[in-house]
Amino acid sequence: MLYGPRTPVPSARPLSLSREGGGVACSDLPSLCDASELRASPASSGALGGRVLLDYPPTAPAPLACQLFIVPSPHSTNLPSRASSGAEADLVERAFERARQSPRRRHLAFAAGNSERLTHYLFRYPAKFHPPVVRQLITDLTGDGELLYDPFCGSGTLLVEARVAGRHALGSDVDPLAVFISAVKSRPLAERRLRRDLGALMPALVAHRRSAAEYERLQFDDIARDECASQLDSLWAPAIPNIEHWFRRYVIVDLARIFCAIHQAPIPETSRRFFWLVFASIVRAASNADPVPVSGLEVTSHMKRIDAAGRVIDPFALWERAAEKAIRDMGAFHTAAAPGIRASAVTADATCLPASVKRREVAAIITSPPYHGAVDYYRRHQLEMFWLRLVWDQQQRLRLLQRYIGRTKVAARHPLVRAKVGLPAPEAVVEQQMREVDASRADAFRHYCVAMGRVFGQLARVLKASSPAVLVVGHSIWRGTALNTSDLFAELAGPYFRLEEVLDYPVKNRYMSYARHNGASIDHEYVLVLRRTKTAAT
Repeated sequence: MLYGPRTPVPSARPLSLSREGGGVACSDLPSLCDASELRASPASSGALGGRVLLDYPPTAPAPLACQLFIVPSPHSTNLPSRASSGAEADLVERAFERARQSPRRRHLAFAAGNSERLTHYLFRYPAKFHPPVVRQLITDLTGDGELLYDPFCGSGTLLVEARVAGRHALGSDVDPLAVFISAVKSRPLAERRLRRDLGALMPALVAHRRSAAEYERLQFDDIARDECASQLDSLWAPAIPNIEHWFRRYVIVDLARIFCAIHQAPIPETSRRFFWLVFASIVRAASNADPVPVSGLEVTSHMKRIDAAGRVIDPFALWERAAEKAIRDMGAFHTAAAPGIRASAVTADATCLPASVKRREVAAIITSPPYHGAVDYYRRHQLEMFWLRLVWDQQQRLRLLQRYIGRTKVAARHPLVRAKVGLPAPEAVVEQQMREVDASRADAFRHYCVAMGRVFGQLARVLKASSPAVLVVGHSIWRGTALNTSDLFAELAGPYFRLEEVLDYPVKNRYMSYARHNGASIDHEYVLVLRRTKTAAT
């Protein structure tokens, strides 16, 4: 804040003011006062691209009379000279220091009309990176041939865009499905080769497909349990808890037949993994679960009404349509990918990165960390994880749960909740307020803050000094509590990074913007550009 003796403003008409930083910005300086009345040097009159701040507490209404002072824009090339001496000089110096430290703020401009699909839509992944945004960030902040890293790689958007832009890329995630998707999507395969391998696969699929008349009959019916067991006798099906709640019995058989055909086909392993990803992309559509909600997994009343009205589920037709689109998109990616560029995805916990990641010298980090209490990837992806054999049983899956960040429920005994780590003052206040109302909410919030604090420490160890760490985040309301994720991350990253710039853009894609029953809502996203300080990695 800027403090000084208050003087009357020589204007009786109402002032049109807007808040900016810690004060009020006024664009109509000449009508308020003369430059000679300002408490700064004559060089700081209103034509310098600075901003006028009125001294008042940020939470108070704009006063009718206050001290005016020109604060230089941190990006101005025509800065006013320092004041001469005494308290005035100290006031000016503090204003200059604040201007230097304030992050730049602007809207992110990107080519939203670019409709190049590449492999971005091989799997419907909720709240994923918006490809045009990632493309623009890569262009603006990185150079040819540099290594980029995404510690929350999700569906691999950064890896795909990096290969097209001529940057090497590494992605990691605790979610095994995310790692599988990212690895497959970011490895270019020629369309001609995939069509050849599809031809080798199709005879087995055709041989096991039911007739159209049988699928019509089964829209109101299902096969008996003993018939299902008989048809599965020579096949493999996953040990999904309560599997008949999630799938009709004949659908379980059909999915097992498709999986077996892909597994046994005489095709290269890279093509097999590609067709398995196509298979994973239709699991949700073939299930009884509602495919629309992004926050979890449930058989909704909407889906029950559809089933009651008659629903034809033909997994073979779903797979063939998805394969056709995926082959075209992969062919486009193969054509667009820059030669000689590598991308890979590995399983890793961002709070404790393995040596294989730490020894890499990263030129830039571009990522979208999990939002607190927004998307439950662990629950949402359970069907696909079981069908791809990424988890074998419920116990293995429960062990995996402990590694996810952003959950709404975390056990009080979790190591990160019990960690003897003090949160930054603003976050400590929020935790205390939550704890007075609901201890479980406070534990979840504390887990998120401690986990992300550790993530920033790990990222500082793999990133070159003064290199950018770019985070795409969304501000939200979580169970009625406002969470400004930009401020939260700026606080948590403080020991390792300096916040240089904040960009913003609206989220217009319905599958990326969402509102949840607990109040979480993301309809606008912000890009935080952090710079690693020289003393961060020790």
